[in-house]
Order: sequence, then structure tokens, then C-alpha cells
Amino acid sequence: MARWLSRRSLSGVGSFAFFAAWFGILIVMLVAQVFDIVSALDLGRHGVRTTGVALSTRSETWNDTDGHPITVNYTKIGFTVGTQRHVEEISGWYATGEKVRIVYDPESVNVVRSEEDTGLGGLAGNFVGIALLLAMLVFGVSFVFSWHRW
Repeated sequence: MARWLSRRSLSGVGSFAFFAAWFGILIVMLVAQVFDIVSALDLGRHGVRTTGVALSTRSETWNDTDGHPITVNYTKIGFTVGTQRHVEEISGWYATGEKVRIVYDPESVNVVRSEEDTGLGGLAGNFVGIALLLAMLVFGVSFVFSWHRW
């Protein structure tokens, strides 16, 4: 019986470690999503709007867990602030030479986003991500409570 008890307590420790890691990862991802939304909305509210020119676009592709390719595009944008020319990278695909409405932080000009990425419509993907993370968190908590009856 002592042997069974020690194995059970060890598996309990392993389960606890797994769920602690799971919840930790979910919380970090949730905080990152919320931070991204808040910073984008803040930039949209307090940033300076201007027009930049797309200089070049690059793509990054990787496979998700099911082996399906995911491609993300980034475009270098040139714009002028006062007499200084700046080149920064934003997310999205824009044709070379295309004019792009951007918003930059006047205190830190290297913080730039496309104007559409600073509004609620452009952040829809972030809201979906938060909803999925919250659903996973609720599912995990309900699973722990049903698995370990207090």
C-alpha cells in the first residue's frame, strides 16, 4: 500500500506540474495578446498619421502543428519625419512603390504600424486569439475541477 501511495503522489505532482505549465503558458500568451491590442489602440489614438511608400516585402513561412503552411508578410516602409527619412518594417503585403497610410509614435519613430492595424477592425484576429485562449483556460480549469474533486 505504501508503494501505491508514493506512485500516486508522484503522478499527482506530475499532473500538477503539467497543469501549472499549461496555465502559465496560456496566461503569458493572453497577456501578450492584450498588450498588443492595448499598444495598437494607444498608437492609433496618440500616434502621428502619415503616408509612407512600400520599399520591399518579405515573407516568412512555417508549418503549423498539422503540417499546413502559414505565411506572414512584412513590408519595409519609407517615410519622412521633418527632414529625416526613416525606413521601418510593418506587417502586411504591399506592392513596391505603393503608398501606405501609417501611424508612428512621435516619441519613438521606429514604432510604426499600418493605419488599418491600429483600429478595432485590424485587431479582429487579436480578439479571436483572446477568445480562444480564454476558452482554453476555462476548459482547463473545469477539467482540473472535475478531475480533482475538492
